[in-house]
Amino acid sequence: MAKILVIDDSEDIRILLHEALQAAGHSVVEAADGEEGLRSYREHCPDLVITDIVMPNKEGLETIMELRRESPGVKIVAMSGGTRGMVISFLPAAKKLGADYTLPKPFSLAELHAVVDDALGLARQ
Repeated sequence: MAKILVIDDSEDIRILLHEALQAAGHSVVEAADGEEGLRSYREHCPDLVITDIVMPNKEGLETIMELRRESPGVKIVAMSGGTRGMVISFLPAAKKLGADYTLPKPFSLAELHAVVDDALGLARQ
């Protein structure tokens, strides 16, 4: 199937996405922030990048812009639950800055798989 890079500062989220995507037949690479994510992108050349927005070091919006500059054709899914204690959605900004798809947290595994399949051009079974 596809190689997918998951960028999220939450280890629990990375593990959950890794297991779900791997069970669907994908190869998964993980990164804990945008800086690590960009290094992993350059090293592994994934077919799809799934990135959180609110992260330390290099946040997701900046990561999306850098990915888009380096690889205009890369498929990007932005995910966010806003900031702790505040209901702010960064997803519209992520879309404007180059994310192809957005996933508001929390999301179901069915929603995750639907977005990933759509981004990769795979037919849903």
